[in-house]
Amino acid sequence: MAMRISDIKAINLRGGNNTIVQVFSDEGIVGIGHIDSSPVARYIVEGELKPLLLGEDPLEIERLWNKMYRAIRWHGLRGVSIHAMAGIDMALWDLAGKKLEVPVWKLLGGRYRDKIIPYASASFGRKSREELAREASMYRDQGFRAVKFGWGLFGRVSIEKDVEMVRGVREGAGDDVKVIIDAGAPWEANAARMIRTIREIERYGILFFEEPLPQDDLEGYRRIKAMVEMPISSGESLGSIYEFKPLIDNRLVDIVQPDPSRVGITQWKRIARMAEEANMLCIPHDWSTGINILAQIHLVASIPNGEYVEYHRPITHPEDPEALAFASAIMDELLMEPFELKNGYFEVPDKPGLGIELNETVLRRYAIK
Repeated sequence: MAMRISDIKAINLRGGNNTIVQVFSDEGIVGIGHIDSSPVARYIVEGELKPLLLGEDPLEIERLWNKMYRAIRWHGLRGVSIHAMAGIDMALWDLAGKKLEVPVWKLLGGRYRDKIIPYASASFGRKSREELAREASMYRDQGFRAVKFGWGLFGRVSIEKDVEMVRGVREGAGDDVKVIIDAGAPWEANAARMIRTIREIERYGILFFEEPLPQDDLEGYRRIKAMVEMPISSGESLGSIYEFKPLIDNRLVDIVQPDPSRVGITQWKRIARMAEEANMLCIPHDWSTGINILAQIHLVASIPNGEYVEYHRPITHPEDPEALAFASAIMDELLMEPFELKNGYFEVPDKPGLGIELNETVLRRYAIK
């Protein structure tokens, strides 16, 4: 007799837009997923999607994705509805791996590599050039092979300020560490402004430039892509394969960045395949929890067109001790086995499923009742 879904629970965490999803089976196996979205996702998971899935075979993941997608169309096929599906989808893959006693990367078709490069992901904030240099140097000394700085004042003051900040990062990172810049899709900027900025910072050897514009400005991306040589990336806010399709079909970017906690594992793999067919890289986005990092590691291991994962560094919030403690807890303490950087890499796990074991003490501390 086939295993069945017996319950689905969603737990909102304090201090951010993070929701943990648990899918329970009648065999006692529990799959774990994560949503980085509005707390409203919890109510969509438990109120709208759970009734559809109770009694279903959790191993029929693609069919269940389509069942959920058809059901949520009345609420809109974008945004938080898709994000809620993503959390369940991630948990189903974790559950399937545990049931079959294989890691998720094997269920996804095998692995192309046994180690992944994490880049330390931090914010420009309002930091001076000297402060940025010290922070980038710290990540280099910790063993990171790549760093990314973004948001904050970037794209919001002047091109000269942007260049000064990038210069600080490069000075601290040194010549042997890759540097990535994330503009954070500033509403204050336009395509002409971003083209000038990109040309000015090319001298610092940037690996790629993320989110120069809001993701709806497709014509702006077309103009930027036609006028600069630096690789351009986008996609962190997009939730479905249908939203990624125009970026890929029209070659508006060089790198797509789907977030597993917003698109799920089923769609993420399909998006990566579309990118592969268009000769594009797929580098996932993450600014959330250790659960999502593990999902990224399995996904990137399973594709030929990617080798990096984003690893949010909580020092981004030094001015807010509470935010710093929360960011550190959900990234590095929520898992019983924290990530270990070895020679600049994360090893791809061989444990069943995603390899997640939650620290229940940390979960209870930050869970919203």
